[in-house]
Amino acid sequence: MTEGDALRVLGVNAAAGSGVASLDAAELARLLALPNEHRVAIAGEDAAFGYALAFPREAAYDGEEFRALRSAIAAPFIYIDQVAVAAAHHRRGLGRALYQALERIAARHRIRILCCEVNTRPPNPASLAFHARMGFDAFGTLTVSDGREVRLLTRTLPDPEGA
Repeated sequence: MTEGDALRVLGVNAAAGSGVASLDAAELARLLALPNEHRVAIAGEDAAFGYALAFPREAAYDGEEFRALRSAIAAPFIYIDQVAVAAAHHRRGLGRALYQALERIAARHRIRILCCEVNTRPPNPASLAFHARMGFDAFGTLTVSDGREVRLLTRTLPDPEGA
């Protein structure tokens, strides 16, 4: 993801509604300036089908969920903060493809843990089911300052060395 993707990403984000935290141009620029593994899936020159915002453990990202995971997990990990797919492209494997891209990045850096969170209050059963299919396990729960309750999830990836 680059600054040139910002308008497309913001469009997908705005259409996603309550499924992901709302972004504006300033916040997206701030997140792009941090060490990141953000990815975007684009069709043509105008349309983004989806995006993933992701940070390595050592990033100076300030999200409550990220900070909780960083406090609890000493090993390197990639934290997946947001994934959104344009509604017209749901159920086409794009979310899975974004996660697989992050898995490849993790393997390249010899990182074996992916982390994320899913809202349980308000509930997001579709996201919980997706993450279960992707092999994520419950790590804990957290009530964040905005009143949401989230389930922290982790997935241990295969050792790239085969050990």
